[in-house]
Amino acid sequence: MVYVSVSPGNSGCCDCGDAEAWRLPVNCAIHTIDPSKSYGRSKKVAQLPQELVESIRMTIGRAVDYICDVISCSPEQLRLQKTEESIRRDERVSRLTSKWYGNGDAAEDNLEYALLLWNDEKHTVEEVQNQLARACKNTKSFGLQKANEVNDMGRSVVKYSSDIRELLRIAKIIEDIKVTVTIRSARDTFREQMCGTIIEWLVDIAGCSIGDDHDILRQTICEEMLKLWRTGSEACNATIGRSGIDDHEIEEAFQDRRLIIAQAIQNEIMAARVENQESDEDLAEHDEEDGDEDGDSQTIEADEDDEMLEDLDVEDREGDGDGDLDMQTAEEPEDETEVSEATYAGYPPPPPPPPPQPQRRRERIRTPSDSDNGDPLLPSNTMTKVLIDIPQTPTNRSRPSHQRAPKYWLEKPAGYNNRDGVPLYEDIWQRVRLDWMILFDLRLWKKARTDLRDLYISTVVTIPQFKRVLGLRFAGLYTTLAQLYLIADREPDHSIINLSLQMLTTPSITEEVVERGNFLTNLIAILYTFLTTRQVGHPHDISPLATLAFDAGSVTNRRMYHFFMDLKYLFGSEYVQEKLRTEERYMLQFLDLVKLPQGICPNTRAIGEHVEYETDAWISASLLTREINRLCRQFAESFRWRRNEDNVSITRVIRLAAKTTIVNSIGAERKRFHQAEIKHEVRFKRLDPLDFDRDEWGRAAQYQVVDFIVDKEPISFHHALHYTLSWLIDCGKSMSRDDLFRLLQFTAKELKEPHTAKVAIPDHDPEDYLMAIFDFPLRVCAWLAQMKAGMWVRNGLSLRHQMSTYRGVSQRDLAHHRDIFLLQTALVTCSPSRVLASMIDRFGMVDWMKGNYVFRPRFEDTQLVDVAEDLIQLLIVLLSDRTSLQPIEDEPCQQALAIRKDIIHILCFKPLSFSDLCGRLADKFQDLEEFQDILEEMTNFRGPEGLSDSGTFELKQEFLEELDPYIAHYSKNQRDEAETAYRLWKAKKIGRSISDVVYEPNLRPIVSGVFRDLAAFTKSTLFAQVIYYSLAYALQAKIYTPNVPNTRVEAFIQVVLHLTLLAVLEDKTDEDEMTEESLQSFVFHVLSKSAKFGIPGYPTIFRLLQGLSLMEELKSCVPKIRLILRRLQQKRPRTYKSISATIGAPFDRMDSESPASTTGDDVERKKKQALERQAKVMAQFQLQQQKFLDNQGSIDWGEDDMPVLDPEGSDAIKEHRKFWTYPTGTCILCQEETNDARLFGTFAFIMDSDILRQTNLRDPSFVSEVVDTPESLDRSAEEIRPFGISGQNRKTVRKLTTTGQELITERQGLGKGFPPSQVRRGPVTVGCGHIMHYTCFELYYAATQRRQAHQIARNHPERLARKEFVCPLCKALGNAFLPIIWRGKEEIYPGVLHTEYSMNEWLQSQVGLTVSRFQKSAVPDYQNQAHARYQELFATYASTTIIPPLVNKLDQLVQLTYSTPVAAPHPGPFQMPGFFPIEEALAVTSPSHALAPQSMAMAELVSIYKRLCDTFRVNQLSTRYNYPTASAPAVEDLTNTDTLAKTLGFSIAATEIAQRGIESAPGSTLLDKVPQQTLTHLRILSETASSYIAIGGLRNGGANKTVSEFIETHVRQLHQLLFGHPQIFGSGPSFLDTDCLQPLLGQDPFNFLAECSVCIIPAFGLEVHHVLELCYVAEIVKVVLAFLYEPEGLLQSSSPGDYLEHTMRSGDKTCTSTATETLLSFLIQMLTSADVPMTLPSNEDTAVIAYRLQRLIASYALPFLRKSVLLLHVSYGLEFPNTGYSDTDHTELDRLTNALRLPTLNDICSSLRTEFTTPTVLQYVIAGWLRHWAWNRLGKRQNTRTLSLSHPAIFELIGLPNAFDTLTDETMRRKCPTTGKELVDPTICLFCGDIFCSQAFCCQKGKLGGCNQHLEKCGRGIGLFINIRKCTVLYLHNHTGSWAFAPYLDKHGEVDPGLRRNRQLFLNQKRYDALLRNVWLHHGIPTTISRKLEADINNGGWESL
Repeated sequence: MVYVSVSPGNSGCCDCGDAEAWRLPVNCAIHTIDPSKSYGRSKKVAQLPQELVESIRMTIGRAVDYICDVISCSPEQLRLQKTEESIRRDERVSRLTSKWYGNGDAAEDNLEYALLLWNDEKHTVEEVQNQLARACKNTKSFGLQKANEVNDMGRSVVKYSSDIRELLRIAKIIEDIKVTVTIRSARDTFREQMCGTIIEWLVDIAGCSIGDDHDILRQTICEEMLKLWRTGSEACNATIGRSGIDDHEIEEAFQDRRLIIAQAIQNEIMAARVENQESDEDLAEHDEEDGDEDGDSQTIEADEDDEMLEDLDVEDREGDGDGDLDMQTAEEPEDETEVSEATYAGYPPPPPPPPPQPQRRRERIRTPSDSDNGDPLLPSNTMTKVLIDIPQTPTNRSRPSHQRAPKYWLEKPAGYNNRDGVPLYEDIWQRVRLDWMILFDLRLWKKARTDLRDLYISTVVTIPQFKRVLGLRFAGLYTTLAQLYLIADREPDHSIINLSLQMLTTPSITEEVVERGNFLTNLIAILYTFLTTRQVGHPHDISPLATLAFDAGSVTNRRMYHFFMDLKYLFGSEYVQEKLRTEERYMLQFLDLVKLPQGICPNTRAIGEHVEYETDAWISASLLTREINRLCRQFAESFRWRRNEDNVSITRVIRLAAKTTIVNSIGAERKRFHQAEIKHEVRFKRLDPLDFDRDEWGRAAQYQVVDFIVDKEPISFHHALHYTLSWLIDCGKSMSRDDLFRLLQFTAKELKEPHTAKVAIPDHDPEDYLMAIFDFPLRVCAWLAQMKAGMWVRNGLSLRHQMSTYRGVSQRDLAHHRDIFLLQTALVTCSPSRVLASMIDRFGMVDWMKGNYVFRPRFEDTQLVDVAEDLIQLLIVLLSDRTSLQPIEDEPCQQALAIRKDIIHILCFKPLSFSDLCGRLADKFQDLEEFQDILEEMTNFRGPEGLSDSGTFELKQEFLEELDPYIAHYSKNQRDEAETAYRLWKAKKIGRSISDVVYEPNLRPIVSGVFRDLAAFTKSTLFAQVIYYSLAYALQAKIYTPNVPNTRVEAFIQVVLHLTLLAVLEDKTDEDEMTEESLQSFVFHVLSKSAKFGIPGYPTIFRLLQGLSLMEELKSCVPKIRLILRRLQQKRPRTYKSISATIGAPFDRMDSESPASTTGDDVERKKKQALERQAKVMAQFQLQQQKFLDNQGSIDWGEDDMPVLDPEGSDAIKEHRKFWTYPTGTCILCQEETNDARLFGTFAFIMDSDILRQTNLRDPSFVSEVVDTPESLDRSAEEIRPFGISGQNRKTVRKLTTTGQELITERQGLGKGFPPSQVRRGPVTVGCGHIMHYTCFELYYAATQRRQAHQIARNHPERLARKEFVCPLCKALGNAFLPIIWRGKEEIYPGVLHTEYSMNEWLQSQVGLTVSRFQKSAVPDYQNQAHARYQELFATYASTTIIPPLVNKLDQLVQLTYSTPVAAPHPGPFQMPGFFPIEEALAVTSPSHALAPQSMAMAELVSIYKRLCDTFRVNQLSTRYNYPTASAPAVEDLTNTDTLAKTLGFSIAATEIAQRGIESAPGSTLLDKVPQQTLTHLRILSETASSYIAIGGLRNGGANKTVSEFIETHVRQLHQLLFGHPQIFGSGPSFLDTDCLQPLLGQDPFNFLAECSVCIIPAFGLEVHHVLELCYVAEIVKVVLAFLYEPEGLLQSSSPGDYLEHTMRSGDKTCTSTATETLLSFLIQMLTSADVPMTLPSNEDTAVIAYRLQRLIASYALPFLRKSVLLLHVSYGLEFPNTGYSDTDHTELDRLTNALRLPTLNDICSSLRTEFTTPTVLQYVIAGWLRHWAWNRLGKRQNTRTLSLSHPAIFELIGLPNAFDTLTDETMRRKCPTTGKELVDPTICLFCGDIFCSQAFCCQKGKLGGCNQHLEKCGRGIGLFINIRKCTVLYLHNHTGSWAFAPYLDKHGEVDPGLRRNRQLFLNQKRYDALLRNVWLHHGIPTTISRKLEADINNGGWESL
């Protein structure tokens, strides 16, 4: 399993050079030297001159000294009160001295000061921006600049000024929002910035070389940092915590204003103390004489520091002992009001203050910071005093303890005080430069801290010998660093303490820091002291009476878990494990730490009233105990013991742990842990005599048990001491039971031996002490039973959460299973009957087990039954759960066994995904190497098949054999489901009924070790009594508990019977052995033991079983009872027979058997019978089938009716006719049928789109993509996808294996995106196809308006300002209503393809006449005739296509206004489905009721089209006609007619693009696979375009803007299409302005054809086939012209041989080189004659270009023909026939050319030969196109690219890398486009491939984030992105959006949003295509967003992304 994670910090480095980091030698693929490139390395490196080396050493040393000199004067406490005097004093003491800096700093007048703002990770940029602008009276841009600088760098200079008072004023305003501000002199600020630059310089040179020496600089930096600091300043703030520290953590955790105020007061007093002290200090300069580094100056400074620290110590003892100013010390009286209020609230009054202690001064010696000892009288090997005191927590409310630390805390390792022969850099008693730089870390700002950490990693961390020294130095400072990190660090993520990971994971360094730095004791002391006082302390600060400081907030400090991790690393070291085994002091220290959370957060059952306030302290307590419980397990693993090994360690640690646990369990420490659950000393009581325990003389045994009532007394879940003991016993379970018992047995005298705290030990028997230990896990189990029974509901939900946490999968193995293990230990170490009696008493079942089933007072109905069942269930678990009981010698693979068990019990219900499976598994199993192997062995993996599912693991059926339905963590429902699953599988396997199958457990025997006699408790008479009275309850239930249902009783008896069966199976006694053991067996008790006061008629368990089997209510239990009786008979046949004969029971032969007892003969017999039945049925079926065929023999099956293909081919004119009707159906709102009586229609969403990509002719890669386009786009392209550039993201790389061998592999990286500038923008439309009446639509739209008015805070899916709405049924987004008003259409072939004249004839003779007739009508004298002609054209169209009810009302258009009609009132109310409440019910009209007047139908239609026109305007869809935005007149025309025509062309083009590479049926066109819904929508759109013009043009007799636009459009189209026709325009320019008229070659020929189909073709009555052929020629000419004009990409793309190979391979005969060269020569001649100023290619290049154009022309021609097929189908009803398999070997271009009856490319190119003297009309037209293009290009006066070709390739999104970590790695190499820094929130555009910041402040402009800004240049309103940090897809559309899963799955077929699982992710191309590419190609992004926004209540904010 490969895990990938991105660390937010920079504390890591590659471990390739660290041999200790790997179990096996590993060669790093990045840093391993390539032998093939290592030439020259073998020669000896020339040594550098010594003078140069010394100069380097001196420079680096002085640079480091300078850093220390400057930073030692910088303040550590940044929140001290600022005054003018304190600022000037800081300037004076920060001056550099004259020793190393010439004359030093002289006093200056009128100094300049700087106000600095510091980062704190708590305030937002916007907050700081506004406050800065307000304080500085500056603009917000200034505030933003400074806020960003603070956020990036860690601090920023806000203002320079000589006026300190002005700076103080500004600082006061800024500090109002609790940000940190300091004021220092500009000189010192500059020097601090210099230090940051020096650090950057050191980082830079550490990776540089000098000559051939690559290590000299890095080595020198390391050596210089390990020398003494030569002080060059007064170092006034060198002492850590000198002015106190600020409590940043408490602000993060609590945000308590009172604490902040108290801290501010403390800061003021501390500042005053420092001021008074410094005013008395002698500020004499240091001696300027040179000396060695440990000379007089260092000693003088140290002495001065010592005196200052002593003075502060005295002041602290006189005043506040812990540095917190709002607290009183023990000597000061408390506030009287506070004391009285506390006493009144119920707290005891405070004790009187102790007498004052005489103060005495102690001599300070320079020792390591971790060696403090509280007692100066101890010998030197156990007492030291450090130079650096730990800063006090300012807000700490815990009082210091005066108790001495136990001696085992003060002992030191042998190597700790050994300084003989230790070099300076290893002497932790002295401070070197590295120490000071580490200690000064908190004073630096974010950037400097990060750079300094980079410096450490690149130098001292990566060099092994220096890494060892760094670890040693780090250990010496760790305690002080811990206090700074836990309390004072304002940026904890950047703390230097995070480097501990680098040291503690290296075994050799771990050994050294523990031995020479006492690191293990110090780390445990850090945790202990901080948890008890919220103040980090040394080992001598340990208080043996301390408890958890809940009130101080230490338990809630999340930073503390860093130290738990460090302790975990230490416990994982083999050296530390050896120390734990051999040195008792570490055991005692750890037990002291573990004891702290013992019994915390107790609960007492609430009776009567609910708990008023539920505290959340349990959350912090659970997190703390979880970490400690994990450490307990890891601590115990150090003592894992096997037989034949030395047992000294394991026996000693078990003895210590047991003693500690006993002392705590008996209540001896209850006064110390007053917050814990133990409130009194342990008490015992005797239970009344029990029935079965009486002997033959009537004497009964009595049991002494702990006196405790679970539902009355406090109880806790947290017992870390018990868990530690359980883990230790687990590690020693290979020993015998007697050995363990001796270890656990203590007398009162042994417990009273010298103890750390003086406690009273009560006198009890040794077993009583053990019973006190084992009572705690027993209490918890009984507590769980009561909570599950509902007895603790009044304690609130928090208690249920605690129970879920305790039993949950994350802590189950650390908590609940530990309690079960301890109870199993109790059963084998103590008297089993006594333990069983304790269990009965703790569950409150004493009366129950005596046959008294009357409910207890505090119990409700059924609760006691639930508790009783849980008691039985607990006994089952104790007896059957043996996973952790087997000795390691008997079961070496215990972990594998536990994994198998968990997998079986998780997957037995249903298949699960890997994440769901891991969520139910313990964490310790998931990281094991064998887990994956076991999982593959036991399960069948099924990968994801759909687009949203995950891969699942299904348990193999054979493993159900190992299922145990009664496992501990199953609920009742899970137990029943698991047992049913087992029975179903078993019944199917053996061929029996499921009701006859009984689950029979097969327990693993325990042959040795502590738990060998685990089942001994089942032999006791008390256990027999438990079984007897539990079974007897079924006979007495109706009498005592009539309210308990029979099903509940039956379920309870099933559990009891299972326990009975277990006990019978575990009975190994022999009937023939007349021994005491045989007579005390459970089977014997079942058959022979009689109850003295039992149920009359049922004296024995045997008789009870017999009676229960005859009860009708328990018939489901009968199979299990019979199985038990059968096993009893097998165990003791003679006894069973005699007893059965005595009572006359007919049980000699049992009909029901266990599945295991079924013989193989029975199975085979049943299989044979089943096969015989199957054969009989099949024979009968065959007979019936034969009779049917005989009866139907005379029927003619129509073999001769098959159609015969016409052998004449396509030339024969044979029409195929079919009638197509427009869609009708049910209105989705009113649910009534749609018909001609009321207008209805469908929805559409019209938007501008960039889907028409244009080939970048200057980019060879895109030209090559055109060449590689398949010849047939209607054939599947899955084998070559991702196509083109998107698929060219693979490259071959060289890698090294772990063994160092080179491996050549393929790597899939990030592909090249499509440039956003290379697109043609235009309107497209999509629709969902649902139908609605227009009146219903108006009502629905009005309701949508009301909804938005009511929900003003919601981000609605539709924007009413843009006329948007969502479909009521499918929630698709729409903005237009398209009416369906037409009659059906006849589909015919060839139809319009059959023309009267050929193309040449039409051009030469017909088109001229047609145009001349039109131009005559354009003369002013004929204007009236022109209007009449248009009216006739529109009326003819309407009368032939529109439905009759509307045709009859066409005359109303002359007078009709466009005011919106008011719908007539409708009678029937109804509820709109899923949208509106009852009170907003709407009324609609039914056709069966009174209809609206027919005169309203035309008004509605005009209103619909007017709404469509408004949609064009408000959405700013592209149009040529820009009307003024002034208020419209009362009667408006239907304008923007060109938009509809463009929409038709672009929509058809978009449909064709989406169909590229999709397989069509043989003999059919691409229409075969276009969805019928899409074709229907395009048909409606085509007719809408014509009807829109016709309806608009008929108004006012043609005097309207619609007719004006129509006339202008077809005149323009005529000039563009036939610009060079000699009969129409002659040879010169036309009467139109050619500069304004866009040439045909300057636009897309197909879009032009689509627009012509709406305008010029019907206007002139042209034949569409002729226009189609002209546009086809224009497309070919444009392709050649484009590559002729910009040949760079063509010439650079590939060699001519590549084209030849491609052409020969494909067999492309569509266009030969000769024909192409003819066309090219013609174009060059025409361009030359037109005087076009362009660089024409040479003759050689012309031949090459012609040769290469062969394939390109075919590639561009094919999409044109495909789009033409769509246009002719939807607009002209052309239905192309299926040609079958006759032409499957032809290319799609050939097939479509034949289908459309167009000339081939060769014919077109050959027709342009120029050797003829008389040019053809087509050549004149082409020449006209060229001249028009040339003149238009010259008239623009700018170097614009006027030619663009629609890209013919298969469209793809950007090619994504196969591995997601490759994408992450790519973002790390990129920089933010705004700031040039690291990408904060990297997001990649799937269109162009740009990577930028999304929701980051750096890239935000106004309210728009990076993605929304990117839409302005790419996508234009539509965006598709992947947020790389979140691993999610972002859809955007006009500032709204939605999220989706990224198309990356892990190896288990799961997505990972947020990258939380850290698994390696791989691209799923299927999902990438279906969920992203197809959604984009089909323009489904707006609908995808609307559906997700409609599904929830979204608050918006998408514009910020």
